[in-house]
Amino acid sequence: MIHQISQHDLEHVYANAVNTIHSEMNFIDAVKQLEDAAQAGHGKAAMFLAELYYQGFRVERDSLKAQYWQKMATMQA
Repeated sequence: MIHQISQHDLEHVYANAVNTIHSEMNFIDAVKQLEDAAQAGHGKAAMFLAELYYQGFRVERDSLKAQYWQKMATMQA
């Protein structure tokens, strides 16, 4: 889990995870990285997770997780 990390480093984790998901590589690790970044305060990562779960893109569709991550994104904005 990511705790004390700069916004620049969080942005790097986010970008790598998104790239991994879009290139159809290791989704499980990428989603975990997004979750860690979102929990550390990265709003874009939380919003991206919300969209993934709403659409069921590379993850199982889950409206409760989508709502959770959307709420987290809103709180971090």
